[in-house]
Amino acid sequence: MRIKFLSLLTAFLLTSIAISSCLDTDTNYEFSADATVKAFALDTIYGVDYPFTIDQVNRLIFNEDSMPISADTLIDSIKITTFTAGYAITSGVQDTVLNIDNYQDLSAAATEGLTFTVHAASGATRIYTLKINIHKQDPDSLQWTNMGDEVMDDMADFATANIRGKQRAVVFGPYLYIYVYNGMEDTYAYRTETESHNTLERITLTGLPQEADITSVCPHNGRLYMSLQSGDIYSSADGTAWQKEETLSGNVTTLIADFTGSLLAIVEHEGTNRFAQATDEGWTTGGELPEGFPTSHLYATSYTTANFIPQLMIVGHTDGTDEKIIPWAFDGRSWAKMDPNSSYDSYCTTNDVGNYPAVIHYADNFYMLGEKLQWFYKSENGLGWFRESRKFLPPAAVSMWGDYSLATDNENYLWLVTGSNDATPNQLWRGRLNKLGFARQ
Repeated sequence: MRIKFLSLLTAFLLTSIAISSCLDTDTNYEFSADATVKAFALDTIYGVDYPFTIDQVNRLIFNEDSMPISADTLIDSIKITTFTAGYAITSGVQDTVLNIDNYQDLSAAATEGLTFTVHAASGATRIYTLKINIHKQDPDSLQWTNMGDEVMDDMADFATANIRGKQRAVVFGPYLYIYVYNGMEDTYAYRTETESHNTLERITLTGLPQEADITSVCPHNGRLYMSLQSGDIYSSADGTAWQKEETLSGNVTTLIADFTGSLLAIVEHEGTNRFAQATDEGWTTGGELPEGFPTSHLYATSYTTANFIPQLMIVGHTDGTDEKIIPWAFDGRSWAKMDPNSSYDSYCTTNDVGNYPAVIHYADNFYMLGEKLQWFYKSENGLGWFRESRKFLPPAAVSMWGDYSLATDNENYLWLVTGSNDATPNQLWRGRLNKLGFARQ
């Protein structure tokens, strides 16, 4: 139970002094003036301990690591497991003595703050404020912003452009480039700065033939590279002016990606498609492509394993007859088919995903997005894939739209470009997992 009035505590203290004085009038007693908080702790939240910091200068008690957003329903009835301070602690307008054996309502600490008065044996006092930090957003939710909704200036040209064919978004330097080809005019592009992102400008490309396969675009050693249907390779230092790479041109089926500074591709060699790596003299060819390896519309993502080994994962278009979408992983020496080879639903089916998937490594997991834009599939190891049903989803408004492309930038933002159909214009979306945007303490 709580002692209802501080006066009872004071009376007890004065009585103790009087009795002590009667017993020995020659002895002087000094009572401690220490009214500081030395330790504070709460019961666990969802089984997790949240350490509290005590700022003695500002007399503030707070947790640096914010609690989950749903913790507000728990702190209204929680035990204070440790409160080491002074001779007594009181709280509330009536100076009620705190009894930590009881459950406490600390909900005010999550808003305006909750004050406690620490009493020293000498009668000195100090007032401390308890602040409980709780996330304002669900850290595991993916939040999207339509960049045309009062974010970017003058997106009219992009919104009304006839983007119904191939497209590809790529982050290169400080920019996001969106390459577009609709089969009726030269390839063109849009560009925005990923940091300021206050405008989306259409840029004119020079030197790039109309037959360029924009889905093959990839950064490598400070340049962008792109393959052509003819087998040639073009590159650009600024994403705008392109030139032919003579030593790499002639027999390229498609570019794959940059991996640890090496440009990888699929090349035609002696009548078969083979893996290849770019050198100053041209392509060094490797083994023949295994059955089921994707050969067009490739998406690649780099990551580091738990053993600090860099690897590359790709998905793409095959012949369209496979039951499931299977990624492939490269460790610098060989390719491995990431097939769970199981009878249960632990992969992405072609029926659900479509024939043109995209893959990213994001927040320590793999995510695959299908051409139907209805949901993400998630995998922790690249083998088992399970559909995300909540929190990590594409924007609901773009489901079943036209062609799309997906890219990530250095600030952990996802950029999703959706093409137009008869009812909707082109749109540009930017999203990020909430916890990746929280400030570091």
